[in-house]
Amino acid sequence: MVHVVQGTPGRRALADSQHVARYCRAREIGGDGTPIPTAFRLRPGEEYLSTNWLEHFHDSERSTQIDGVRRALSGKGFHISRNATFAVLNVGSATTQCSNTLNVDIQFVVLGESHDPSHTGIYGYVAQNATVAELLAGLVNPREVYPAVARPVRDP
Repeated sequence: MVHVVQGTPGRRALADSQHVARYCRAREIGGDGTPIPTAFRLRPGEEYLSTNWLEHFHDSERSTQIDGVRRALSGKGFHISRNATFAVLNVGSATTQCSNTLNVDIQFVVLGESHDPSHTGIYGYVAQNATVAELLAGLVNPREVYPAVARPVRDP
């Protein structure tokens, strides 16, 4: 479920029940396997942080949704590293925690490019980059971190 974002014609915000995956490079992963805050920091000049909307893939199985993200990124020529991961965030938890803890209103907006309709952006935290990045990294459940490259299934 999505809602129209005011002031941005054609853009929709994800509902609180939705989830996004953030691609995290190997150097953005801590010793415990979860992302460190740099994985959620905006680079200079960026107005949003790229993520992918998992429910776009119409399946409740997280592994199928992550496979959809892999295909979407590969399809647009993005190089997926063997040592990278995808970290999952719940939209409602992230927006509520940022608002209640930091008084920062972030939005998860569907960007929906033709070659990657699951592409979303997290908007609203340029000035508070470091503190929001730290909070978002802390919201990632360790059980919701997935290898960026699918691991081969081995027979027993």
